[in-house]
Amino acid sequence: MRHMLKTIMNHERLLARGLVEMIVTVSAIALLAVWFAPAAANIRNDSKDAKCRANLAKIGFANAIYSSQDAGDAALPVHRLQFQQDPGQPSFIGAYEWGGKSGIGGRNETPATLYDSNWGTKRGFGPATRPLNKLIYGNVFFDHGQDHAGWLADTQLDLPVNECPADTGYTGVHFPGFRDSGLTSYDHFGTSYTANIFWISAGGGGSPMYSNSPYLHHMSEMKSPASTIAYQENNGRFGWAASPERPECQGVVGGNGIAGTVMGWHGQRWTFNTVFLDGHTDAIYMRGYSNPRLSSYPSLGGDAGTFDEDMCIIIRGIGWQKDTLPSDLVNTGLIAPGGGRSSYESGIQ
Repeated sequence: MRHMLKTIMNHERLLARGLVEMIVTVSAIALLAVWFAPAAANIRNDSKDAKCRANLAKIGFANAIYSSQDAGDAALPVHRLQFQQDPGQPSFIGAYEWGGKSGIGGRNETPATLYDSNWGTKRGFGPATRPLNKLIYGNVFFDHGQDHAGWLADTQLDLPVNECPADTGYTGVHFPGFRDSGLTSYDHFGTSYTANIFWISAGGGGSPMYSNSPYLHHMSEMKSPASTIAYQENNGRFGWAASPERPECQGVVGGNGIAGTVMGWHGQRWTFNTVFLDGHTDAIYMRGYSNPRLSSYPSLGGDAGTFDEDMCIIIRGIGWQKDTLPSDLVNTGLIAPGGGRSSYESGIQ
């Protein structure tokens, strides 16, 4: 009996010791998990950031090839329909039709118009028509005509160079249609990246629109290609609206800047991955800098030399610019009735 009790007590001691050792081991593993979780998250984020930069580098390289092959030496691609809208309608200036898949944003959700996206194949802006696609992916796209199955397939393409792995969609500044869609930029527009078509505008009265961005400029005219933005994360497109907060900006374009904060897809405020016209990439900060007074630019009122709004709009920072100065303005030959510029984003999203 005494021997049996002693044996039982020994087993209990061993069991208790094993339980303590197990608790210590589990606690140690949990502690290590807590320690290493941020590191693992950082590794994942760094990997996404590196992939995004690599995408932009490939886009920049394809853009350089496009410019070298284009008879007009275009600094940025021009979609074949950008000057061929319906009679009586102004041609549009598009920021997304240079590459990518068929977008599904800006469509009417009815059976008859299920594929009727402003950036989709049915409207003539599918992947077969986007100029950089052939250079990035090869000639693998088809014009589907009235093939609904093809239209749907175009919205489901996997075009990795056009998809930032950290693309989460709207992050604080953009047209309401993109914000309200809940889609990623890749699904909404067909690409995670936007071309720099900054501020192509004019007043009413039949005055033409001028381009002070690379759009419709010749690449050979670019005097600051290493600092001129070509493409960047789409959530940074309106970084220029982050104006200085000063009283004289009240009531003019840009106002007192964007309310709140726009996060880049890689977790930094007002910081967006960008590729420049010379092909190099960088993450640029787009808030907090005042820009030079660009008195030679036409204002929204259409009169050159009266561009007061430029005091309240950020278009330059350290190492980057959205405008093309000191290159000249380009008369686009386009006229937008009522002023401003026509795009597939304003009014119809």
